Amino acid sequence: MMKIDRLLGLVMYLLNRDKVSARELAERFEVSPRTVQRDMEALNLAGIPVTSIQGASGGYAIMDSFRLDKQIMNTDDYLFIITALKGLCTAYENRRLEATLEKFLAIVPKGQDQDGSSKIDSSGIRFDLDIFREGVNTGEYLNQLETAVRSKRVVEFDYTDAVSHRTHRRVEPVILLCKWYSWYLFGYCLERRDYRLFRLSRIRELVTTPEPFLMQHDNPDRLLAEHGEEDRRIFQQVKMVCQTEDRIAMEEYFPNATFTETPGGKWLIECSLPENERGWFGILMSYGAKVRVLEPEELRSRLVQKAREITEMYR
Repeated sequence: MMKIDRLLGLVMYLLNRDKVSARELAERFEVSPRTVQRDMEALNLAGIPVTSIQGASGGYAIMDSFRLDKQIMNTDDYLFIITALKGLCTAYENRRLEATLEKFLAIVPKGQDQDGSSKIDSSGIRFDLDIFREGVNTGEYLNQLETAVRSKRVVEFDYTDAVSHRTHRRVEPVILLCKWYSWYLFGYCLERRDYRLFRLSRIRELVTTPEPFLMQHDNPDRLLAEHGEEDRRIFQQVKMVCQTEDRIAMEEYFPNATFTETPGGKWLIECSLPENERGWFGILMSYGAKVRVLEPEELRSRLVQKAREITEMYR
């Protein structure tokens, strides 16, 4: 049974990609390259046209003419898809999305489980992404930008960045994504002549123009990944100390930090943080004397200066 599941998984994996190396398949399915080779032979004997490409950049692929016509999803598969769709509906109001959800709900068998719960609600998982609806124009802008992405039309808007610098942008919108508790637009900025990520809550006066795209933006996932690898922010190494009772909360706020218990029963926190971003700086300010920054000295001075400004304002 395990081999059958692996063979079906291999077919699905290959169908969703142009070509996959034997090493990648072996790592993905946790088997040896030799086992992958035997599985490919078994698939060919079963009538699935798997081709082998030789050479350093070779691998396995399934001929484009092949399609799976038989029903391969069970009730659990549909329930997970429905759960994901319901979660997306909490973050984004869209009639096409709601229609898609209705179609899947109609496919799942009606009835109840032994405990009396609906089969449609028996996945045991929920996604409540209502936080992504926050923002003055988020719902309106999401629909407008989705239409612009599909029709390949340039958009214009005023944008205020993290340091309150306002600019006017003309962008070829490529993709919308939920990230870091917010909606973002990823697109090609015609002013900067490069790909940029724009937070929707910072966009104002959005207009869709009749101008078509000047560029081809093939494979948005690859473009987005490349943009992520080219992080242009300046980072600083930060060391700070917190009390034991605040450790869990600090782990939530700084998930990539290293925590080391000190002899005095406190916790040393070491992490790399982007400069000039208000989020983490505001967290440190909110903890007051409960979290002590050890270095860098520039950050210590910045915290002292901000505390003095607040004190002077409320004096």
